[in-house]
This record gives sequence, structure tokens and C-alpha cells, in this order.
Amino acid sequence: MASVEAARGAAAAEEKSARAGQRRAAVDERAVDQAVAYVLMAAALAVTYLVH
Repeated sequence: MASVEAARGAAAAEEKSARAGQRRAAVDERAVDQAVAYVLMAAALAVTYLVH
């Protein structure tokens, strides 16, 4: 009985790992980098405007 539960647990862990890998691959890292750059540029522009 314990081996059946262990097998189910292992299968569930593998499935969860596979789904996590699929979700991770769906993120476009270039788009995230570009969004961060735009936010930083906007912050720099706002600080420059306020200080000037």
C-alpha cells in the first residue's frame, strides 16, 4: 500500500514539475526586460523633471 502511495506522490511531483516548466517557458524574458527598462526610464524622467 505504501508503494502505491509513493508512486502516486512521485507521479504528482513529476506532473507539477512539468507544468511549472511549461509556465516558465511561456514568459517572454525579452518583453519583461523591455518593460523594466521603460519603467526605469519613466522614473528617471520623473526624477529629472522634479529636481530641475
